Amino acid sequence: MDKNKIKVLVVEPQKQPYVKEIEKDYRAMQAIVGGRIEYAYLSDDAHIYCNEEGKLLGLELNRKLENRDIIAGTFFICSDDGYGDDISLTDEQIEKYTERFKEPEQFSYSEINQQAESVVIESADNLDDFLNKLGLLQEDEDLER
Repeated sequence: MDKNKIKVLVVEPQKQPYVKEIEKDYRAMQAIVGGRIEYAYLSDDAHIYCNEEGKLLGLELNRKLENRDIIAGTFFICSDDGYGDDISLTDEQIEKYTERFKEPEQFSYSEINQQAESVVIESADNLDDFLNKLGLLQEDEDLER
């Protein structure tokens, strides 16, 4: 196999997973998921790339992960070399994750509604105060401007 390509497992909504050889390129990854890519932990030996805005864009819900998060839209699974570089899945990993994601899933309205989280912020004095209320900034931190 070409060193600039990796073997991944693609999982589309309402379909069984399939193996695909893709370019180790950000644009090729974006093409598979249909937009900006987001990394998601799957296990110690593999990870997922999905559409970062899948739920916001209303993409079809696909599969549920162990943390109960539901991936929206197409995603793919690959491995890494332990140094942050994406590599091909082994045959054993392909078998394992094909079996794990084999059956398309249906979701209830309650499961879908649990995915939507809202945060109400009464008021904020400035950007730092707003980020602090969201839990994104510690009180003693200031944004560098």
